Amino acid sequence: MIRADLKPCPHCGGHVNYTYNAAELYPTGIQCVKCHMIVRYSRIKPPKRGEPYERVFKELAEAWNRRDA
Repeated sequence: MIRADLKPCPHCGGHVNYTYNAAELYPTGIQCVKCHMIVRYSRIKPPKRGEPYERVFKELAEAWNRRDA
């Protein structure tokens, strides 16, 4: 899913979207749809059992958008 609240890729200017954990489908990082660069943030903890994923989406977006590009 492409998100309008994320800045474009700093390398190619392409749109980006979230990457997901294959087993539980929670977001784990950001990937460019044009150049396929992937960024994962190890300091962002996965959601606890039963916790909504909104916190993880918010933290990923904040970390991605904090850069200068």
